[in-house]
Amino acid sequence: MRRLGLVAVCLFLVAPAAIALARALPPGDGTLVVRNARGVVTLQVKGAVIGSMKYGKLTLTDNDPYDEYAPFVRGRNLKTLQVNDSTKVYKGRNIRYRMLEGSYRLKLDGVGIHLSAVGRGWVSFDGDDQYVSDGVYSLNGAPFEPIPADPTDRMKLQVAPVKPQRINQP
Repeated sequence: MRRLGLVAVCLFLVAPAAIALARALPPGDGTLVVRNARGVVTLQVKGAVIGSMKYGKLTLTDNDPYDEYAPFVRGRNLKTLQVNDSTKVYKGRNIRYRMLEGSYRLKLDGVGIHLSAVGRGWVSFDGDDQYVSDGVYSLNGAPFEPIPADPTDRMKLQVAPVKPQRINQP
């Protein structure tokens, strides 16, 4: 009888852990690479972003402006407009930007947009109708695709969890 009670207690303690492990793990960080884009690229990301723009306007919103992470933006003939505590607008040439930690929303409107991002969030594109090629992008490790001239819906930056492979042993 004691063994039955001990087994019941063990099952009672192990069951929540087994259920927790059986649930799907949350998806991992996604990736985004944009090369030589023209038009508007809007990116909401919690993670890291680094890139440049030949010329245009960058609207940067720091979702937590009072954290320890500060965005870095430089450029030639760079004009800065402080909209509020969390949003700044940068206009100029050869704009370079880097956000290594935190949560940000970037709206890049210009020519020669290059960026790399790692984290969770979403991206949307609106290519410039005046040009034949609006650049290319790769989302979550997929092959590069042309940026569409028409506005896109939001596309998620997140990788689906890897399914464990079953190994058949002889």
